[in-house]
Amino acid sequence: MFIENIMKHKRIIIFSFCMIGLCSFILAGSHNKQLFHPLPSLDNQPASADFLYDDLGCTVIYASDGKVAFGGNNEDYNIPFTNAWFLPAEDGKYGRVYFGFEGFLWGGGMNDQGLFFDALGVDQPVAVNLEGKTRHIGSLPDKAMAECGDIDCVIDIFSRFYTLETWYHQFIFGDAYGNSVIVEPNTFLRNEKTYQIATNFYQSKTNISTCTTCERYHTANGLFENASVYSVDLIRDILNAVHAEGGYPTLYSMVYDLKERIVYLYHFHDFENVFTFQLDEELAKGFHTFTLADLFPENQEFLMWAKSELDYLAGLRESYQPVQIDPDIMIPYTGDYDLPPELGLPYPFYRIDILNGTLYLKIKPDKGWLELLPLSETDFYHVSSFSQFEVTFLIDANGEVNQFLYTEAGREYTFNRITDEEPEQITPPPTPTATAITPTKTTAPTSDDYPVSPTSPEESPGGIPIWGIVLGVAILIFLGWYLIQRNKS
Repeated sequence: MFIENIMKHKRIIIFSFCMIGLCSFILAGSHNKQLFHPLPSLDNQPASADFLYDDLGCTVIYASDGKVAFGGNNEDYNIPFTNAWFLPAEDGKYGRVYFGFEGFLWGGGMNDQGLFFDALGVDQPVAVNLEGKTRHIGSLPDKAMAECGDIDCVIDIFSRFYTLETWYHQFIFGDAYGNSVIVEPNTFLRNEKTYQIATNFYQSKTNISTCTTCERYHTANGLFENASVYSVDLIRDILNAVHAEGGYPTLYSMVYDLKERIVYLYHFHDFENVFTFQLDEELAKGFHTFTLADLFPENQEFLMWAKSELDYLAGLRESYQPVQIDPDIMIPYTGDYDLPPELGLPYPFYRIDILNGTLYLKIKPDKGWLELLPLSETDFYHVSSFSQFEVTFLIDANGEVNQFLYTEAGREYTFNRITDEEPEQITPPPTPTATAITPTKTTAPTSDDYPVSPTSPEESPGGIPIWGIVLGVAILIFLGWYLIQRNKS
């Protein structure tokens, strides 16, 4: 009889179990704060993890015949807001220009000694050999660019210092004397020819002659082999031949004349329009910056490609109402603050600083300066392609500021001021393995130098809540009761 009743009313029973599943899923989703979090279209959002990784230089080249020396770079990525920063010589550091993304997130440049560099993301993580090395609190490329005029000095710095224990990237440096080097996590590859090419793979681990995914390398190599003379035009033509379009286009390119310290700059893979400057002349103007797009004629292709990102950020910024405050109010906020341990980030501290009357959160002392705009005398916010967060400085009973609250994506973290005069230099830990790290995608730039947004991992949905099951069972009981009453009638 029981089986007969089941078969007789199987449609109702199947429907009931479907209702149980549906209700349980909805309730499980409401239990997970992220699943139904109201967000704009994903197509209009920046890739949330991309800027955890370092500088993306998708094709970097070097050439020298003894009389001339050139560097070249294509920067391929999906963030349209690109800038240049000029840092004059000071405190024993060479003057230099850097290129990169808003927030002082530079990825390459040249110094006043004719040394240039750029970096390239690679999709496989490699653990760095830390033996005999000291941790540098800052960016190793910046240390090299500030202190070095040749490749031997660069190799010495990367041999004695480290920043992070695992790299997803490599660097290439070239000087004005005919020398260049690719700096892999544990290998230095000096140029064996009068030119050197780097793209997004480790050459020490790749058989280039049989590589079927190294098209840009082979294209550039073929053009170099057929060249009778090295010139600005040749480097430009090679960069044009290997430029990218589509979702991760070539945002900017440059040719560095390393002996004359002249930069030839191109925007959004348009190699017909060039902006040229002499580095020494720009450095003489003091610290300054400019937006790359403003240096060129209006480019409709670029504007159409950037429209979704522009609209997305405009919408975010419209949700805030910044105010003007006296910069002196912000002075007590400056200093170094410990990162909350629950974030698990590889940086020892963040720095709050004031530059030209504006407050900044500095991920590193020499890179990743995120502008904080005031909402009140103690509340600030930041919006950029890489991050959106709020900061509230806490004033204690003595009128001092020793903490701030950091809020992002609905999560709140407390940062405590470091009271020591100098932030502690970290003792090198044991050499880690790289097997525990899995890259999220192969096209993202990767790095030991791009800052990490203080956001904890996504919350997992977990199991079905008990009250979801109870509700589903209640629906089943109701439908059973309804069926019985219907049969009686």
